[in-house]
Amino acid sequence: GWVTKDHDLAGPQKVHLRPVGRVGGLAVFVCLALFGLVDRWWSPRFGGILMTLLVTGSPVFAVGLLEDLTKRVAPWLRLLAAAGSALLAVVYLGTAITRTDIWGLDWLASFSVGAAALSVFAVAGIANAINIIDGFNGLASMCVMMILLAVAYVALQVNDGTVLDLAVVGAGA
Repeated sequence: GWVTKDHDLAGPQKVHLRPVGRVGGLAVFVCLALFGLVDRWWSPRFGGILMTLLVTGSPVFAVGLLEDLTKRVAPWLRLLAAAGSALLAVVYLGTAITRTDIWGLDWLASFSVGAAALSVFAVAGIANAINIIDGFNGLASMCVMMILLAVAYVALQVNDGTVLDLAVVGAGA
């Protein structure tokens, strides 16, 4: 507890009345990694995608864990790590935002470099938006769970089994 609890209760995002643990992301990461390893036997393609997502997400995970333990990582470094992880995912998974139905952005997304830049911007922005609300116990996890379950519902409607499985596993973790 002396390592992982936040004993500093003063500050704009500090709403807890007593010290709470700061390394909840570690449990989520370990849960996803264990599921990905086990699932490689049942569904090598899905397990491989999940493990690739975890590997590409490792830079932002490592920087976030370091911040949780030391409280000495600058916000610009956390943003850079999130952008780096997003770029790795774009490169190694070959996915990017190619359509938004927003005038101007669709033109940008029609180019592979523009689609990659838009994806990196969106992922890094969402990661930091979640990080901002993470100061209130349970708020970030519940928001992420609702987002993932909404994504799972949409994936079910459009018959995208991979996204459905990833969203459900993420919500479960």
